[in-house]
Amino acid sequence: MGNLYRLLTILSLATLVSGSRCTSGSADAPVALKKEIVESMPVAGFAEDTVLILKYHQFAKEYLFQDAEKAMFYSKHVLRLSQKHQWNKGKILAYNLLSTYYLLDGSYDVLRELSNETITLSKDMPLYTAHAKRFLAESYSEYRQWDSARINYRQAIAIFEKLGEDSAAATCLDNLGNSYREKGMFAEAIPYYDQAYARFDKMNSDWGRATVLQNRGYLHVVKKEGKEAEELLKRSLVLFQKINNRYGELNVLNDLANIYCLSQQNDLAIETAARALDYSTIFHSSQQTNWALLSLARAYKNKKMFQEALDYMEKVIFNRRMLHTEYVQRQYTMYQLSYDNQIMDSEIQAKIIAEQRTVQRFLIGFSCLIIGFAAFLWFNNKKLRRKNAEIREAMARGQAIERKRVAAELHDNLGGTLASLNWYLFGIDKKVLSPEEQKIYESVHQMVGAAYREVRSLSHNLMPAELEEHGLVMALHRLIDKMNENKNIEFTFNISGMSHRLNNKTEFELYSIVLELTNNIIKHSGANKASINLTENHKNIHLTIIDNGNGMVEPSRQGVGLKNVKNRVESLRGKVQIIGQQPNGLKVDIEIPKTIV
Repeated sequence: MGNLYRLLTILSLATLVSGSRCTSGSADAPVALKKEIVESMPVAGFAEDTVLILKYHQFAKEYLFQDAEKAMFYSKHVLRLSQKHQWNKGKILAYNLLSTYYLLDGSYDVLRELSNETITLSKDMPLYTAHAKRFLAESYSEYRQWDSARINYRQAIAIFEKLGEDSAAATCLDNLGNSYREKGMFAEAIPYYDQAYARFDKMNSDWGRATVLQNRGYLHVVKKEGKEAEELLKRSLVLFQKINNRYGELNVLNDLANIYCLSQQNDLAIETAARALDYSTIFHSSQQTNWALLSLARAYKNKKMFQEALDYMEKVIFNRRMLHTEYVQRQYTMYQLSYDNQIMDSEIQAKIIAEQRTVQRFLIGFSCLIIGFAAFLWFNNKKLRRKNAEIREAMARGQAIERKRVAAELHDNLGGTLASLNWYLFGIDKKVLSPEEQKIYESVHQMVGAAYREVRSLSHNLMPAELEEHGLVMALHRLIDKMNENKNIEFTFNISGMSHRLNNKTEFELYSIVLELTNNIIKHSGANKASINLTENHKNIHLTIIDNGNGMVEPSRQGVGLKNVKNRVESLRGKVQIIGQQPNGLKVDIEIPKTIV
């Protein structure tokens, strides 16, 4: 993008220099121009420069069809300030002005570069995209790439019509007519001219009507229909003079001079070409100057005034050589800038790659630190988990040892004491006791027996031999069998899964939970049926105990037993639900995750 700016600056300066060579205008014009610039020199800051960009753009538009030198001067400043702030909208405004100038001047190689650059910048500005496509189509037409030209014209027309830009759409229609005219398809060109003229006429645009009349008049020039061409061109000239469009007048005058040469109206051709030459030097158009000189040379040749014809022909040849030199210089500059751009891109890419490698090294090092820290945390966490597992296992073993010790103490000491006491009671002769004393004896005997049985049951339940030796399932089977010996409540035990033993803590806690809940059923529920269901799946252990007794217990009346059950479930990280059954009964649903079993 910077290269394009440099290219345009070089071309602008070249145009100004070449223009100064062929101008004979007053010296006051540059002074006035310099005064305008001095009064509005750019100041620092984007806001101030934006105001200047818009001001210079307006100046350039006003001079575009009056004085090419001034128009290019202001366009160059618009581009320079926009480039300074990398403001795409300003660049596009400058490119649009420059494209119009280079289209009028016939510099189609530059026009194509400008159009492509504008399309790149105007992705979110469809109006300028459409203008760029129109200019690109003009370039394709010049190089006789008709299909590409028409595609771009039609794309531009579609955008202009969608945006309601009727004047621009009409211009494209007129250009499409020119495209068919240059290809020799005159019948196809005329409908486009008619459509364009009708649209301009509807908008009451003198410039549009004059442009279409001129282009249609030139069609008759190509067809060698002099009268029709002259009539249309004169109508066009009147309209351009009405709106003071100097370039339009210049273009029509050159076309009229060409017609007069062809029709041997040599004096009229000389007069008209001389006027065109004056206008072209004011407008600073090398192409139009060359056409005027060529018409003068032909007219003088027709009049047998060979010296004058030769003088003008020498000027034509000189101008053509200058145009060719400028074209070669532009091409050389473009290639040189393309090469410089590639070198610069390579250097920039190398710098970017170096920066990316630095960033990569930093990121790799930082990532290694993070991975190392994560590995440290993972190993440390694994070590802690292993240590916690060892602690839990040690606690479970300690609890098992303590339960065994307490169970042994209860069975051997307290149980033995109660057994001895019961034995001594058997040694008392009831016959020597009074009836009252015999009643007390029986009561004490029964109480000692009951206490002995309770101690045996308590010592057994603290650490059942079946639980330690054969596991939870066998212990629960034995427990249910003992409870069914009572005949008051019918207990059923259902099991699914449980193909492997669980850890000691889980088995003991689940056994204790079943024991607590079944004791509650026996003591408080008033049920005659109950079921214990133990199920294992790949995620959880489910324990469900259901009875048909009195139903839901109010939370405020729940005793120590249910609280103990909840505490045991929480120690296994499980969940417990107590649900009332219909019409009577209670359901306790316990879920234990297998991650801890």
